[in-house]
Amino acid sequence: MKSSIGTARSFHPVGTDGALCRAHSRAALATATAAIALRRGLGADLTDDQLLECVTEARADASAPAPSPETRMAVRAALRAPLTRSADPQEVADAVFDTLPDTPLRIEGTDGQVFFLVPIPAP
Repeated sequence: MKSSIGTARSFHPVGTDGALCRAHSRAALATATAAIALRRGLGADLTDDQLLECVTEARADASAPAPSPETRMAVRAALRAPLTRSADPQEVADAVFDTLPDTPLRIEGTDGQVFFLVPIPAP
């Protein structure tokens, strides 16, 4: 899975605030990176080197700069244990709103399938 950090540019209209585009791109990269980490059997406690390996695999541009501290935090947050249907409603609400604007939220469906809810900012 390759993700380009520039994906927000083609999604949002010209003139969209840069902070909103960075949040979108961070969410996309964090999701792709977390999915790779999960396939490797890694969790939120992955090392910085492991995180960087996963980011490199996720990016379309291998020469891109190292991920920001915010991106690293978003990846680690996306790798926390998934929420399930049995989670307390307040826990779910807190998790959803605490991940905005740029952190994917991992959830597990009743059949055991795991999903990422990815915040894509609306201009």
